[in-house]
Amino acid sequence: MISRMLVNKTTIKSKNGMVTAMHPLAAKVGASILKAGGNAADAAVATAFAIGVVEPFMSGLGGGASIVIHDSKKNLTKVIDGSVKVPGKATEDMFDLLDTDSQGSGVYGWRGTKNDEAETGYRSIAIPGAVDSYLLLHDKFGSIPLTQVMKPAIELASRGFPIDWYVFFTCASSLPRLSRFPETMAVFYKSDGYPFQAGNFDDTRSPDRLIQKDLAKTLTAISDGGSKAFYEGYVTKSMAKHIQSNGGLISEDDLAHYKARCFDPLQVEYRSKLINFAPYNSGGTTVAEILNILGSFDLTSLGHNTIDSLHLIAEAMRMGFSDRFAHMGDPFYSNIPINGLESKAYALERSRIINKTKGPVSDPVGNPWPFQIKVSSSASILPGGYDASRQNTTHLNVIDSKHNMVSLTTSLGQAFGSGVVIPNTGVTLNNGMMWFDPEPGHINSIRPGRHAMHAGTPTLIFDEQGPLMALGAPGGRKVLTSVLQCILNTIDYKMNMQDAISSPRIHAESGPLSIDNRIPPHVVAGLQKIGHNVVLREETPITSYYGRPAGILIDRKSELMRSGLQPYNLSTAVGI
Repeated sequence: MISRMLVNKTTIKSKNGMVTAMHPLAAKVGASILKAGGNAADAAVATAFAIGVVEPFMSGLGGGASIVIHDSKKNLTKVIDGSVKVPGKATEDMFDLLDTDSQGSGVYGWRGTKNDEAETGYRSIAIPGAVDSYLLLHDKFGSIPLTQVMKPAIELASRGFPIDWYVFFTCASSLPRLSRFPETMAVFYKSDGYPFQAGNFDDTRSPDRLIQKDLAKTLTAISDGGSKAFYEGYVTKSMAKHIQSNGGLISEDDLAHYKARCFDPLQVEYRSKLINFAPYNSGGTTVAEILNILGSFDLTSLGHNTIDSLHLIAEAMRMGFSDRFAHMGDPFYSNIPINGLESKAYALERSRIINKTKGPVSDPVGNPWPFQIKVSSSASILPGGYDASRQNTTHLNVIDSKHNMVSLTTSLGQAFGSGVVIPNTGVTLNNGMMWFDPEPGHINSIRPGRHAMHAGTPTLIFDEQGPLMALGAPGGRKVLTSVLQCILNTIDYKMNMQDAISSPRIHAESGPLSIDNRIPPHVVAGLQKIGHNVVLREETPITSYYGRPAGILIDRKSELMRSGLQPYNLSTAVGI
């Protein structure tokens, strides 16, 4: 026998509004906007800009974003897609490939590239979309001035904030990768090249502060000038000049033509709940497929985290991910069976090949094409002149007193994205090219204008009474399975939000079945007996084996909002 670490977080309850974010300073910013009379969209935008300051390795102005927003007054749910996009001068063969058995460091494990160019440095940068998506969210759904919404983030960047263990650890572990970028070192490290220090354990030493004056200047420009200040102003010229002078591809024209896209959500009915995902190039289609497969089984009667229930969930995960890798891409640039993958009829067919007493399934890749229907795209233009044209990520949720809801996932890609900070702007840029296959001729190969297939799975859930839950997670491909299991835990197993997130989870793709070591040994042994190749992993504050979900659930008995947070990190809920 051996001792195990058991960690949990308290539940925050509120009737007037709630914000969750992966850093307490950002969550407090969102709550302050709600207190000042802002709505969920205002608070989400304020939190998103703030989290890019205090969690700068996970997101920021140079990243991408995926947002699901519900306007209760209009009874309207929309998706705003600010995913990163391939530059106009990119080509399928732009990277020199390593041996066929090499693997890059990106989230999909594409073939490795010379000097890690697809994951690190100037050629790894894709066109960022986060800023335009935040401003589109505020322009169409916000209620108070942008200057008021952005003021807290500007102050955090200008005045700085005390370094905590989370920021210290991430900067320290990223030092070998970032040391080749002097502009980045000048922002996030001391003059001697060492990370800024957190306080001592005994509080005899005050923590250093991370001050980002250049970033504050850029945030101020956006606050005053809107999207054009980032995509057409001096920031644009600085980005394009610095990137191109160092061998990168992004041009001023690439940035000037970027527009966040607006879609109707992907809606899935599961156990009488209506679940809204971002469609197309996000994780939503895959989670929808898995839920549709599991809809054929009575998970509740099988029990929570039992041998039988985890076997079915693992098999459905394998099918969903296998279809994702075989069929998914940007449907606006490739012929993708998107409707087939989302079809309940297809899921029913796939569910029938699952053997309840044996696994893994021998044919995890299905054929969704017979279930594909030809429909026109739901991509649209919101009124107002907007033209549609270990992954490190963060997530935030907001529900306000009127039950407007926002679920927002934003990312730089890997830690500190490309590693590049643009001089005099404070903008850390993504390494979004890692989301594309560097080998020509594949479904996700590089093509100018193509949007990245990313794992972000922001989720809003409704019941017969209306808005019920906002949910999402960072954590690479584990985002999909963590969101999935939180949905199952709340809907099938009637858990509260915190228990749904704190419960041990699994993750399955084409390889071994990864299981949280808190799962009872007899369950692990039973899954091995069925045929699963099991790998046990312990989640800690510095790992993300099972994603890092957070959510807000409205309790129907009390109508109070209740928080749920990943226990192991600084993830924070603030209610008003």
